[in-house]
Amino acid sequence: MAARNKNSPPPLDVGQVAHDRLLLFAHISDICYFVKDRERRFVAANEALLQLLSLRSTTELFGKTDHELIPAYLADAYEKDDVKVISHGVSITNKIELVTHNDLSVYWYATTKVPLRDPSGAIIGLEGITREFSPASSAMGPYPELFKLIDLIDQKYAEKLTVSQMAKICGMSVRTFERRFREGFHTSPFAYLKKVRINAACRELIQTNHPLANIALTCGFCDQSYMTKEFARIMKTTPQAYRLAHIGVPAWPSERAKGDPAMIGSTQRDSTKGSGGNEG
Repeated sequence: MAARNKNSPPPLDVGQVAHDRLLLFAHISDICYFVKDRERRFVAANEALLQLLSLRSTTELFGKTDHELIPAYLADAYEKDDVKVISHGVSITNKIELVTHNDLSVYWYATTKVPLRDPSGAIIGLEGITREFSPASSAMGPYPELFKLIDLIDQKYAEKLTVSQMAKICGMSVRTFERRFREGFHTSPFAYLKKVRINAACRELIQTNHPLANIALTCGFCDQSYMTKEFARIMKTTPQAYRLAHIGVPAWPSERAKGDPAMIGSTQRDSTKGSGGNEG
């Protein structure tokens, strides 16, 4: 290994950089800030992220990966993005994605991740911010005209909406609308609508005891079979397994470790039976 020039700056430590950056976000309650090393382990985070993950202190977070902290169906997607940033130097900007709160409800967040580099340009980790997605926030995308549609989808996701209707609401041609929507939200309009419906189904499964057939219709799916298929593809578990996993047993790995081993094993078996498909 070549000796370091005595006039060159010392190697940049990801933890040191994280500490300096953290000062910017320490007192901001609506933006979660985090830093990960090359092994995708958390090395820094502000209080907002700790609250989102239902953690009491950074000692419960540092040195852990997403898979040790959150449900696998979400951690898999986060890990995929982390690899793009750390291994390929790709920046991910304002990606709209699902985040599970500590009360097991699922919400949309806008996340940005960028490579963290040392003075030589080598990637030593990543840093990112995430905040709850709000149509009223024009900072969340380059096309504010799309927010009217996002707000409408949130209110009328159970109704039939075609891409043509969506484009008309935004005052665009179908082609322009689809291109701008994908640029702003990193997904297609119809895929976004489908995920909103899945999000609504998650809430219904947790907060009610309604039959799956009723939930399917209430959330905009044509029938239970189609909802189950799409739920498994996006959430990597079936609606029934998702509901069972959330009855009296925390969904968070960090909380499961504190619970009853018998209940934990039962929940894991239920989830394994229903898993399948890929994220949409």
